[in-house]
Amino acid sequence: MKNFQKAWITLLTVVLMMSIMSPVLASSEKKQTGQAAGMQKKINLADSEATASTRSLFVYLQSIRGKQTLFGQQHATDEVLSAKSGTGPASDAKSAVGDYPALFGWDTLSLEGFEKPGSTSNTPEQNRDNLVKSMRQAYDMGGVLTLSSHMPNFVTGKDFYDTSGNVVSHILPGGDKHKQYNAFLDRIADFALHLKDGKGNNIPVIFRPFHEQNGGWFWWGAPYATKEQYIEIYRYTVEYLRDVKGVHNFLYAFSPGSPFNNLDSAYLKTYPGDDYVDILGFDTYYDGSNQGWFDTVVDDAKLISKLADSKGKVAAFTEFGYSGVKPTGTADKNFYTKLIRAMQSDPDASRMAYMLTWANFNYDSIFVPYRNSAQYGDHELLPDFVNYYKDPYTYFSRDLKNVYKNKAVTVKEQPFMHIVSPTGQETIRTNTTTIRARVLNQNVSKVVYSIGNSTTEYPMTLAKNGYYQADWTPSADLNGKGTELTVKTYAKNKTMLKQTITVYVGIPEISLKTISFEKGIDEVRNNGTWPAEMESQFSFAKLGDDGKLRIDVKNMVSSDSWQELKIGLPKISAVDLKDVNRVAFDAWIPVSAGSKNPDANLHAAAELSPSTSKFETKAPAKLTAMDTVTVGGTVYGKYTASIDLTDDKLRQAAEGLSIALIGSGLEYSGPLYVDNIRLINAYTGESTDPNLVDGFEGYKGSNDLLRAAYSPNGDANTISLDTAHKAAGDYGLKFDYTLAGQGYTGVTLNLGSRDWSSRNKLKFWLEPDGKNKKLVIQVKANDVSFEYYPSLTDTTPRWVEIPFEDFVVASWDTSNAGKKLDAVSAAKVQAFSVYVNAPAGESYTKDNPFKSIIYIDGIEAISSN
Repeated sequence: MKNFQKAWITLLTVVLMMSIMSPVLASSEKKQTGQAAGMQKKINLADSEATASTRSLFVYLQSIRGKQTLFGQQHATDEVLSAKSGTGPASDAKSAVGDYPALFGWDTLSLEGFEKPGSTSNTPEQNRDNLVKSMRQAYDMGGVLTLSSHMPNFVTGKDFYDTSGNVVSHILPGGDKHKQYNAFLDRIADFALHLKDGKGNNIPVIFRPFHEQNGGWFWWGAPYATKEQYIEIYRYTVEYLRDVKGVHNFLYAFSPGSPFNNLDSAYLKTYPGDDYVDILGFDTYYDGSNQGWFDTVVDDAKLISKLADSKGKVAAFTEFGYSGVKPTGTADKNFYTKLIRAMQSDPDASRMAYMLTWANFNYDSIFVPYRNSAQYGDHELLPDFVNYYKDPYTYFSRDLKNVYKNKAVTVKEQPFMHIVSPTGQETIRTNTTTIRARVLNQNVSKVVYSIGNSTTEYPMTLAKNGYYQADWTPSADLNGKGTELTVKTYAKNKTMLKQTITVYVGIPEISLKTISFEKGIDEVRNNGTWPAEMESQFSFAKLGDDGKLRIDVKNMVSSDSWQELKIGLPKISAVDLKDVNRVAFDAWIPVSAGSKNPDANLHAAAELSPSTSKFETKAPAKLTAMDTVTVGGTVYGKYTASIDLTDDKLRQAAEGLSIALIGSGLEYSGPLYVDNIRLINAYTGESTDPNLVDGFEGYKGSNDLLRAAYSPNGDANTISLDTAHKAAGDYGLKFDYTLAGQGYTGVTLNLGSRDWSSRNKLKFWLEPDGKNKKLVIQVKANDVSFEYYPSLTDTTPRWVEIPFEDFVVASWDTSNAGKKLDAVSAAKVQAFSVYVNAPAGESYTKDNPFKSIIYIDGIEAISSN
């Protein structure tokens, strides 16, 4: 039993000191830890060139694990609710317990001027200097520094809460916003290189980018970036700051949000690798009512601590807090001490090097209790926070010793290569894509790539940007399918590095052959007309400066509804017709040909010989509605035909291909023109209908693609494509769920920004499990989460239709209570989620879980009209 007296230990003796900093403060006994100067350790950091003090900080954090944990706060000296106490900068922690936090947190928002000590009225240089000054002050007080990064949305220009735009895909190398992202990193690097101590040495900072990535509230969250994209943007960020900008005073922290359901795989899902991370952390906040939260913290801390030990990393509680605390009405007045008692109850969970809570931005969200506030006096959590401070387990500023005096050397980095783009599970949608690979710590002889099972290796060349690159044009036989992409690096010492990823090809149109009539018409043949009374003659001509097939026709009469001009394609043997699933061409016909029939129109057809079955365009085009061009005084209507060859068996058996231009109601004798006959392999497997949420047919039969599209939440669940339980098509969704410590589980699909304002119902097919749990159908629209709760009391498969007016705002979204899913909100639909919750009165744990399965299909927004 501690006597709550603080013992200050020097290297030679223990001196007991009593301090009278505040009438309610008592000092407590805390043992100093930290490596004595002169001892050397070998450590494996993300930056092998990390500065001496940065290496020392890592050693110090590692040394205190299991003995103490550093208390930290975001904006500890910027945002203060207490009356100022004593000398030095104001701080709620200082006013509360007479000591500053051991860890001081800021965010890159300060560099942008959106948070203190920055200001939107400052220049970037002034904001940088202000942050440097504040951090230097905290460092001089003995503090440890950390920097998080709530980055702007580089696509829309809005803030980090704007989740639209699939931002990560745009800022990765090759993305159209990559330069803007680099410019943002330049500001971070500029700050880091200006942050120096009195001797001109760079001060260490724990840098924590892209945190809570498994949630859905930031644009880098799970619904808006695949795990592979997240891994690559994290790696890029480290490589750019470290290797390009020369920042060597950062430790890099990785911090997804809790829970992880006791699964290493859940925590490591987006882990960028040991070469890029120094600190394994997690973020979670208490709501004041769920006592199971403390158990989850222990489970998560234990899991992360063991992972950190296995990887030689530091484990930390990178963000924690009691959410929604106000001046009065605090439900749990023992939060701080309950939390550290829970953490200390397990030897692994106790090994969190630090725990950082959030800023006291206002009285509506208090994370450190204030003392002697001018408005409210002392906060009701203050006594518990004082006891938290007194506990020997917690370290504050005065407890820090030898943080930056530990001796350590970094181990030599091993050769490493990773494919930067495309990322794994990505769908290639352009005819040519650039393959990029980063090679580190290897004396390279050559770098190559290969596709699928092919043994052919194609060379990649080193570009100025530091990547080995090559352009790849996927072949038509891969369109709509998945394939493996392999990159190999051969070193001069005969060693080889290799990475293989799976990518999918979904190119809208791959051109297999184009007949453009630049030099003649020998690639087409006149196959006649129908009706036989019509006549046609082919010749080469120029319309303007462009060569075209000229067809002189006779005897087109407006009373005929089928006026077919047949065009054979005799010279296409080099094209594999099984890959041709679309034919397109352009035609020009005088507008005057429709003078006798206002409904005169054109459509087109194609035949795959020896079959005589016709594939036709979906709808005729009226001549009067066509775009026009005037050549030589004649006004022509331009018609572009696109014919889908939808029968796989006929394509497989095809020996030839012909096309036809078909008029209806035309009265004409004279020339018309055809050009740009295109044989195409088209990928049509994904719906472009904004009203279709998911029919589960667009994942090419791949569960990996499905799981890349949906992000899980809460307790564990597994989604997969199911061929037996479905409404139509080949697949439905199997939702295999578990209810345990969180009491809910679900998945979310990012919809971007869709306009459903012309719809008024959500429709989907459901096969319930009869277990009477709470099914939640959630639609996020106009930044509001709307919910509906279909029944799971029976097992009868059925269609469910939910009028938009029956959706209600989620109970936790109190700031939007009472809003409706009306036409205004429905004009911006952002996400769709399916959750299953434990009903009121039921509770489950990891040792007593509930498991079941439901099936869903055909989710779409419809109109009752």
